Amino acid sequence: MTRELEFIDLSVSSGDQRLLSEARGALRAGELVAVVGRSGSGKTLLTKAIIGLLPQQLRVEGKILLDGQRLDQLDEKAMDSVRGRRISMLFQQPKRVMNPLLTIRAHLLEALGAHGWGKARQHEDRVLSLLEEVGLSPAKQIAGKRPDQLSGGMAQRAMLAIALAADPEFILADEPTSSLDSILKSEVLQLLRRKQQERGVGVLFVTHDIASIQHIADRVVVVSDGQIVDQCPTALIFSKDRHSKTRELVEASLPPLRTLRATDSACLLEAVDAGKNYTRRAKGSAALNPTSLRLHGGQVLGVVGRSGSGKSTFARLLAGLEQPTTGRIIHAHHNGEATRVQVIAQEPYSSFDPRLTIRTSMSAAVHRLPAIQAGERMAQAMAQVGLPEQLLDRRPGQCSGGQLQRLAIARALLTEPQVLICDESTSALDSVAQRHILDLLLDLREQMGLSLVVISHDMDVIRYVSDDVAVFYEGELVEHRPLDDFLADPEHQHSKDLVAALDITAAVPSAS
Repeated sequence: MTRELEFIDLSVSSGDQRLLSEARGALRAGELVAVVGRSGSGKTLLTKAIIGLLPQQLRVEGKILLDGQRLDQLDEKAMDSVRGRRISMLFQQPKRVMNPLLTIRAHLLEALGAHGWGKARQHEDRVLSLLEEVGLSPAKQIAGKRPDQLSGGMAQRAMLAIALAADPEFILADEPTSSLDSILKSEVLQLLRRKQQERGVGVLFVTHDIASIQHIADRVVVVSDGQIVDQCPTALIFSKDRHSKTRELVEASLPPLRTLRATDSACLLEAVDAGKNYTRRAKGSAALNPTSLRLHGGQVLGVVGRSGSGKSTFARLLAGLEQPTTGRIIHAHHNGEATRVQVIAQEPYSSFDPRLTIRTSMSAAVHRLPAIQAGERMAQAMAQVGLPEQLLDRRPGQCSGGQLQRLAIARALLTEPQVLICDESTSALDSVAQRHILDLLLDLREQMGLSLVVISHDMDVIRYVSDDVAVFYEGELVEHRPLDDFLADPEHQHSKDLVAALDITAAVPSAS
């Protein structure tokens, strides 16, 4: 008999508000089903309701069945025997979920002991075997590390090892690759698919990125506003007759049609052998080795690299937020005024004071203007980013992530910059909101003649917006070329890996 995890008329409510409404679906062993939708659509609610991890104040109704057994009727002690043993969970931020004081070995031993896997004397061998299975080597050395000593990709692999420890029948994966760069995302997806097929595990894979699942998922479930609005085999998800919310997600994931953009020949910013070293040691400790690069008027420069590659350090030097240890940053002068540069931060929630209204936070950028003129400038900036002026009187917590990112852009525009530096400015957004923000930046570039420096670990973002690409690797600028040349024939090995990861799961075999 085929093992099956099923949910029937599953609803989640907070007081009188229905957050998830009468969801129906099933996951069979050996199958990978993708649950897709925008941020806040109800994807994570569905997943946590199935495994019984929602806060107690939320009311869960409907049936959840595992091989016919009603999980929704089990008490907490009985559910503990299901979690990890029969149904495991992969979380979005593994380092936040794992105990920072425990080694990876301790996490795995805890999982094996809790679920009574094998005999105690077998556990140490099992720990090393699991780590090797998920590609963490040397296993003995990794086992002795704490979560904070691992990279993002290694931490996600370690969490997969923990999830696999007790040989579960099903894995619920909640956005497990959203914070990883393109290469790591590809590696983790391929690993998850391979383990799913080798072990015959059923996987429910939650994501907002349809592009990442088109080669690995057997079926797709689309969630919008707390409802399942579409379900179909993955091959049919790109059909034009799908639900409008499905088409919206698909369109946001498609690569753009390339168009040439005119640039001004004038140089606005120039890095001349600019480097940064945060310690007194001269060798092997540089966050950024000496780098030379020019940014021209109207140019969109995509800066790409893995975490720790030096790209954000380079951005801070360009913006004048830090001074280079070696070399210099030259700002061009026009009519006696240096090039004006503004930075749009990665996390919009942390860039506004939660205690203040948006108007109060933004007014600091125009405090030297008379009150009437300052108000007009803020209203103009809101119009430029397509937001109603009334949002100025809200606090950050009353705005969505997409609205806050537009507000961050509006605040940057108040000083009438010539260069906008966008440091991972869309990484926290779902694919639809991300596409809207990128389109807004390109529109502002056309309307205002802005130059953009777009920093990202996501090659899809770089491909969508850039005229030229600068690739950083281990603190070094290893390649700087026009986008089309870069995509057609990358030179550095890291560049080749980045381009290969654009087709993020091409090497993953389809389910038979």
